[in-house]
Amino acid sequence: MSKTLSLIIPTYNMEALLPRCLDSLISEKTTARLEVLVVNDGSKDGSLAVARAFEAKHPECIKVIDKPNGNYGSTINAALPLASGTYVKILDSDDWFDTGALERYLDELDALAEPVDMSITHFRTIHDDGTQETIRYNVYGREPYEYRRIYDLDEVLAGGYIRFFLMHALTYRTELLRSSGYRQTEGISYTDTEWAAFPVFHARNIVFHDIILYQYNLAREGQTMDPAVLMKSLPQLEKVTMSMIDYYYNADTDSLSATRRAFLQQYYRNRIRIMAKCHLMDLPRDCFDAKAFEKLDADLQLAVSRMGLAQIKLYPENKIIRTDAYRYWMKHHRRLPAWVESVNHLADRVMKYLFVRIFHR
Repeated sequence: MSKTLSLIIPTYNMEALLPRCLDSLISEKTTARLEVLVVNDGSKDGSLAVARAFEAKHPECIKVIDKPNGNYGSTINAALPLASGTYVKILDSDDWFDTGALERYLDELDALAEPVDMSITHFRTIHDDGTQETIRYNVYGREPYEYRRIYDLDEVLAGGYIRFFLMHALTYRTELLRSSGYRQTEGISYTDTEWAAFPVFHARNIVFHDIILYQYNLAREGQTMDPAVLMKSLPQLEKVTMSMIDYYYNADTDSLSATRRAFLQQYYRNRIRIMAKCHLMDLPRDCFDAKAFEKLDADLQLAVSRMGLAQIKLYPENKIIRTDAYRYWMKHHRRLPAWVESVNHLADRVMKYLFVRIFHR
């Protein structure tokens, strides 16, 4: 019997958390339709033994791939050619699924009138203080899309409700990735951004499901999205960004609809903006290297020109003080004065506090 969904689970030194991840996938209603590819990326702890024990107990569902360490992208590249499911999704080994939601999701995938290229579910973030937040593709509480209806992707992108996709929400038709030659950059982290971007060049249709499936654990110390880890990993973020830019250069963008090109151009413009923000606003001042950013910025500006993007602007999050940090950099080749950054950061905190008090009471 063919599988409905293949799950790729990259695993590195997750002995303590991997059992929770795998346990969340196993039920009487899932194992016959689910393929779980646990990719042990050269772990130095007991992750491989944990994975092998689950494989022995559930051989109809769980398969282990053991490989030398090559970081996140290499695990996806190793598993994707072996995936036998109609659809494929990534689940990080420190995260988990809601088991009941997974059962409903498999039912809804099986009930679709035809296989779709992209499938979107909600996900939940779990923070270190125990608070949780559900991430949905809606606008101020409005649900713009009918669930389980298959849409042309251009129709959805033209609506303007979606500015980007996130890995935790995404499932793809497996053959879409294979036929487009999908591969992730190896040797670095943060390549889940490629997973969320590259298939959008090729996907034809999309479906939304009113299911909170992925449980995204932000509470683990050393998690790659921890701000302290993120700032130390700027070279990896830069490499991913340049990989994405190269993909755009090599893609047949002339064959894309005007809607698709406009969406991707806005997406790339925002990605370039994020890289500038990391250096010019988020990085501690004593860690900022003007010469290093000048070199990166030359590549980013070349991309802006080649893609025909509007020039980026870099304002603080608050809507009161409108100082463009990027314009200041372009003129002076240094960051904003320290006192200006301090005022901006204070205004950001005040406005965030007021937003929470007003809209999340």
